[in-house]
Amino acid sequence: MANRVRTHGIYLMLSDDELKVLEKKYRLSGCKTLRQFIMKCIIGKDIFVLDMTAFRELSASIGRITGSINQIAKRVNSTAAIYKDDIIDIQELLKKQGKDIYSMRKRLYDLGNLETINTEEI
Repeated sequence: MANRVRTHGIYLMLSDDELKVLEKKYRLSGCKTLRQFIMKCIIGKDIFVLDMTAFRELSASIGRITGSINQIAKRVNSTAAIYKDDIIDIQELLKKQGKDIYSMRKRLYDLGNLETINTEEI
């Protein structure tokens, strides 16, 4: 053992539920040992960090559009008339929504074309 390459150990505490998940994934992995499975999870996987800001903004924008449409629908139901300004408001909101969706799709496409981080070099 004097020529051991891996000289650092890690101790990990898990709850009962976390241990069950680990054991289930280990069994499904087909790895011969738990150590092999853990090493495969740590070293053999690329790490992706997702910035959910764009999705939250899009969700908020959809909420605003929905609220505006509901207000207009209530007004139409109570007055039996729809106003040109209401239609223009909806059109502007939908145009902005379309631009936001296009922007998000472009960002996702650009992210998909990036090279992933090689964790073995880290």
